[in-house]
Amino acid sequence: MAVSPGLSPTDIPASENAGIPARFAMQLKSAHPDGSKQVAARVVGHPAAHVVAAELREFSGFETNFALVAQRLITSFVEEKGAPTKKIAASLALKSSCQAILNRISVTYLLTGRAPRLDELRFVLHDTAPWVELFYDPRLTLENFELNPDQGPAELFALSICFEEVIAVFHRELGRRKVPPSVFYSTVAISIISPLLVLRRHGAKPAEVASLMRAYLASLGKKINGGIIWRQRQHEGLVEYAPRRKACCLKYALPHKPHLCSTCSRSTQTTFFDEFQGPVGGHMLKDGR
Repeated sequence: MAVSPGLSPTDIPASENAGIPARFAMQLKSAHPDGSKQVAARVVGHPAAHVVAAELREFSGFETNFALVAQRLITSFVEEKGAPTKKIAASLALKSSCQAILNRISVTYLLTGRAPRLDELRFVLHDTAPWVELFYDPRLTLENFELNPDQGPAELFALSICFEEVIAVFHRELGRRKVPPSVFYSTVAISIISPLLVLRRHGAKPAEVASLMRAYLASLGKKINGGIIWRQRQHEGLVEYAPRRKACCLKYALPHKPHLCSTCSRSTQTTFFDEFQGPVGGHMLKDGR
């Protein structure tokens, strides 16, 4: 079984980039409704009344205070989850943060075709799970979300900017000497394509899911795209692809998680190629994985 690096953005036609949300909608239709519901539950929405009463922070407030959240996450993974080292705890803290924020931004873009803007987002920081909650500014109205191709940046470009700013915060507090670059960007990439992994586990065609994943990641820049490597196989005269992390997040090192993730770079098996035969496949976790 061959392994290839992530595609260069020039290998993906621009017309496919423009149609990513439409292609995602087709995958939604092909998957079991439970998969669609699981993905939809991750979309960024407006906060409930009791959340509005809490301190809603703009991105600058989140950026300033994320160091405290990151340290609490690391401590939690060591003291409560049994992570054997702070290095493993930092990797899992990053994974949790990416699922809490990047995953939800990704879902929102894929479902609506419109990328959230940083100045529209509000953050609630916690010292207990789920640590960070993400909402739209409650003062925004439906008119604020209308797509107008003549105003503002293209949506994929706007999405890239949003990701870039959040990732920079994560890298400052959980990257550098805490999480190696290969693990860091593998975790970022997996959190972004996680909605497609959910649909694949609920019956969407693996080859079509992989094709959309490759186009999506290639549109988001070299570092994010490079977080995934692609295993290949020849099947019925065609080359099929399966995503793998470039480096392991070490989640299996936790006492209660003695197994490798389905996309783990350490696994010798590639189950992604196989279609699920039942109406629902895989796990249904609250964080969208």
